[in-house]
Amino acid sequence: MTFLWIVLVLLTIYFAYGFFAPYRNKRVFAGDLPEDRIEDGFLVPREVTDPDEESLFKAAAASVAAHTLALRKNAARDDETFHEPHWGHTSAMLRGTLEINRIGNLPPQFRVGLFAQQRSYPVVARAGIAKDPDLGLAAARLALKLEYPEPVPNVYAAKGEANELDLLLVSSNAGDNGADHSFFIRDGRQLAVGVSLKPPSLKTLRVLANWRNIAMLLDARRRVATLAEPLRKAPANQNGWAGEPYFSFGPFALGDGAMKFCLRPVKPHRVAKHDRTKIDFAAFNKANMDDWLASGEEAEFTLAVQLATPDCIPEPGPDDPPKAVMTAEYCDLAWDEVASPYVDVGTLRISTDTSINTPAVWGHMQFNAWNTLSSMRPLGQLFRMRKHVHAAHSNVRVSHLYGGAPGEMAGKCPFAG
Repeated sequence: MTFLWIVLVLLTIYFAYGFFAPYRNKRVFAGDLPEDRIEDGFLVPREVTDPDEESLFKAAAASVAAHTLALRKNAARDDETFHEPHWGHTSAMLRGTLEINRIGNLPPQFRVGLFAQQRSYPVVARAGIAKDPDLGLAAARLALKLEYPEPVPNVYAAKGEANELDLLLVSSNAGDNGADHSFFIRDGRQLAVGVSLKPPSLKTLRVLANWRNIAMLLDARRRVATLAEPLRKAPANQNGWAGEPYFSFGPFALGDGAMKFCLRPVKPHRVAKHDRTKIDFAAFNKANMDDWLASGEEAEFTLAVQLATPDCIPEPGPDDPPKAVMTAEYCDLAWDEVASPYVDVGTLRISTDTSINTPAVWGHMQFNAWNTLSSMRPLGQLFRMRKHVHAAHSNVRVSHLYGGAPGEMAGKCPFAG
């Protein structure tokens, strides 16, 4: 009986601490936030920076780097089948062309950056799979690196710029307003809580000491399960990598407005029915890629852009900031794709040329959503954090797992045949 009383008292203290203690892992938008600014029917996004973001980002980057350093040294260099937890595995390195050929579908004020003119860009595509054992999530990813005619800001280049522009996308469900067309985490504070648990440390105990952190993590896990469920069932799971749509997830600037972008498959890429709950998704994805390579048939996608409008952004709740801030700062925000449809702006074609499909050589090529023009920069706290976290993680991957020098591939992408 005494033991039960002790447990009851400890639980009471635990829940009381979580309820009354200051909670710094939820963003609070206070102060004099301006009214939404609308120009020609489009929202002008507004970013809000927290005073402690720099320290928050450094801590998160250190946690991610420590997780990778805990893996076996030179693992990816010695074994091309090595699958890094949370980051994933490269199925193939491929060449292609992105043709920007329909900028007339964009209002004139949004014909900037990559969409300033109609032209073709040589592309290197890294097709891969990310498998997160903690979240139970497996998703195909597509990272594109374009040869750009002018220097572009580059996170890894010694001079801070290179003639490369990166576009990063993740496979999702087809159709309008798919639940997985946006990210499952809202902001940098939520991501910081998640990455602090690996590897375990004193900070892990501090995070778990507050039940509100656990509730937030469980909610993120619940959302991942919701997003992943349709991908495990037919007919969606009959699509191979070249038959799936890919989405950018978070918000990006486009001139004075905001956008999301996606790739829609033009040609089908059918595979045998399977139950993804009973097989190794990464191995299956690699087998699909090998079958496609053997077919000799190029993959084709339509590049499309969604623009932020007042009607496509949900109405703010009691604790939410104005729509312009939500547009920039809520990475998990679903933009209504009926109220603001995606418009086609280009065509991506990827060949079955396997001349650079050598992970040992090109596997430590580095991508980052911030390797882009300022007129197309990522928006929001989560992307501001990812700039540092992805860079720290990528640099450690290159040095620890591949035995390479961080940044050595910047500006050396094998665009030409």
